[in-house]
Amino acid sequence: MAITGINGYSSYQYQNTLKLLQLSSTANSSKAVEAIKKLSSTGSSSSTSSAKKTFASTTDFLTSYQSELTALESAAAKLSTSSSKNVFTDYQAASTDESVATVKGNWRLNGDTDITLNVQSMAQAQKNASKSHYALETVEPGADMELQITGAKGTSVSVSVSSTNGDGSAKTYNQMYQDAAKAINAQSDLGVKASVSNVDGKVSLVLTAKNTGEANGFTVTGSAGAADGIENAALAAQDAVFTVTENGYSQTYRSSTNSVSLDYGRIDAQIRGTGETKVYTGVDEDEVVSAVKNLMDRYNSVTSILESNSGRGTGAAAHLAAFKRGMADEKTLKAIGITYGEDGKMQLNEEKLREALENDYEWTKETLGGQFGIAEKAASRADTALSDSVQSIVSKDLSSTTSESQSGSAADFKSSSFQYFNHFARSGAFNLSNYYAVGILLNTMA
Repeated sequence: MAITGINGYSSYQYQNTLKLLQLSSTANSSKAVEAIKKLSSTGSSSSTSSAKKTFASTTDFLTSYQSELTALESAAAKLSTSSSKNVFTDYQAASTDESVATVKGNWRLNGDTDITLNVQSMAQAQKNASKSHYALETVEPGADMELQITGAKGTSVSVSVSSTNGDGSAKTYNQMYQDAAKAINAQSDLGVKASVSNVDGKVSLVLTAKNTGEANGFTVTGSAGAADGIENAALAAQDAVFTVTENGYSQTYRSSTNSVSLDYGRIDAQIRGTGETKVYTGVDEDEVVSAVKNLMDRYNSVTSILESNSGRGTGAAAHLAAFKRGMADEKTLKAIGITYGEDGKMQLNEEKLREALENDYEWTKETLGGQFGIAEKAASRADTALSDSVQSIVSKDLSSTTSESQSGSAADFKSSSFQYFNHFARSGAFNLSNYYAVGILLNTMA
């Protein structure tokens, strides 16, 4: 909603709109044309200059006022339960023990989810490792590797690594393991990756399944040679096993990964360890506190701009009086952490608000965003102010500009832009609609 008569125009567009109206209503009047030229000339009279300054000041105020009121309406909508996107319907999923599982909800979340998740085992990838040797230690003669590795999909590869170099010299363990790792990693469809572990100068060949779960295990057969022990699993392939209890009903599941779904896909859980955790959905307390702080900041900002400009008109003064009225009973506000400072501005005690949300969530929610809550009152006051007419909000500015313009050379034409708008407004709805019609045309041409 826009302030009547301004509707987003820049000062330049607004001024030209009024001049165009003046010209159209006095097309045959050379005196009117001359008056407009005088208004736009650099050599204008002091009274005209003063009128222009008043116009610019008033336009700046109206633009800022509209922006502040619109921001207040948006802030109120975040708390109002009548809004579809308020913080009280923005449910989040949470876990009471994130060392067991972390969770994340999606757009289908319900507000009453309460699940017990018990993790008996995590999904893990198979890992085989050879015995370790010093990296620069030479391999014993005849310790060639002749390995057969079979992956999860039945893919099998043979890996042959000689224990000697081309010149017949013995390889070091590091050389042999690096050669073996290179040959294994060249098999992209094997589902196994090889690496060389180096701990305190000792190296070992390590084979790891690319994916977790029992179905993704692998086997190693043949002659291990220098990689003795590589045929044995240091860490067996394993599925995640977990039990979900909801509404008194428990069921155990298996998963090849640690990423699982709960509550019919509404919640994504990442298993982090064994144990038990509670998974639930609810409103993020931090989001509520942030929304309340934003509402109060916006409300205080509107009050401040009105305090500085209430002398511009009867409308501005009336709006200030409305915004100065309390949002609710003092005891009620204090119970949710809201008080008024010496300057009359609202202040928030976050700890008190969080305490209210935890102790009596429904009452606090209703007080903040219900039908008669502070968000609705703030929005109503903002809407009333936005719906008011320019001539009411800045009536004294209009009167002042009219007086100044009458003392100048363009007095007969009533050159004040704001006074001209006021003239249209007093002439009835039909003439006022002509004023807006020209504005719409200008917007179309812009």
